[in-house]
Amino acid sequence: MAKITAITQQKRSARVNVFINDQFAFGLSKKTLVDFDLYNGKFLNEKEISQILEKDQLTKAIEKSFRLLGIRPRSQKEIEKKLKKKEFAPEIIKKTITRIKELGYLDDKKFAKAWLESRKLSRKGKYIVQRELKEKGVAEETIKKTISRYTPNQEFEIALELAEKKIKTYKNLDKFKKRQKLAALLTSRGFGWETIIKILEKIKIS
Repeated sequence: MAKITAITQQKRSARVNVFINDQFAFGLSKKTLVDFDLYNGKFLNEKEISQILEKDQLTKAIEKSFRLLGIRPRSQKEIEKKLKKKEFAPEIIKKTITRIKELGYLDDKKFAKAWLESRKLSRKGKYIVQRELKEKGVAEETIKKTISRYTPNQEFEIALELAEKKIKTYKNLDKFKKRQKLAALLTSRGFGWETIIKILEKIKIS
């Protein structure tokens, strides 16, 4: 049996250091400390210590996930990659993902929809959205359904707004160069050639 001989405060107010048999053993969140009713003088066996450490790692992983989600919505794959980079064990990552999905904070379908709307506001075409969602590990079927929400009319209007703004900055170029630069810009923003041709036909370039 191991005996807790001291519990001291870490610099971070939410965590403490636990000493067993007068030696530093591990750091814990105060939540884990309370959950397991740990105190100076308590005896623990190896199984109990393993349970405590696993629970603390799970708490840390969940807290890290919520911090990431607080910055912006993220896909399941993004959260998994971030937790893996922080060297959380695979089983902890799996349990973390399960927990935050149960709480309703992780849903790739909702994430994909929100990502699409944000990229529309940034004047990006569907091919950019499609590529980015794939990079973020969203399932192919979810990507297809999401992209289907981006109608040709919406894409045309967004591309037109961008083109009308940018064409004003090409005033010192000849007609051919203007068309060339505009087409290159729209391509880089993820708009398809069908949309680009309609834009070039719509805008008066002289």
